[in-house]
Amino acid sequence: MGFFSWNCKGCGQSIKAPYNLPGDIAWQNDAVCQLENGTRVVGKYDGYGRLGSIEGDDLFMAEWWHQKCFKAAGRPNFTSRSTDAQDQGYFYDN
Repeated sequence: MGFFSWNCKGCGQSIKAPYNLPGDIAWQNDAVCQLENGTRVVGKYDGYGRLGSIEGDDLFMAEWWHQKCFKAAGRPNFTSRSTDAQDQGYFYDN
């Protein structure tokens, strides 16, 4: 399985994989993933579907944020799942 990612609920940009990530957007690798049941995990996204204890099917039903966007939005509770990122969090223009 290759790279995959979701779009941040705050800014609409993908949650970035850490590989070859330019310094000016390195903050887009710091993610918040939350589920409808209130589970929330904060950390660095690996680009392959791993962020802390949330994995498997839960990832595809989760709401994703960049940590920076999540804080700026006032740390909101879950509203709906995030959309899949077309750039897969890796294949974007630098």
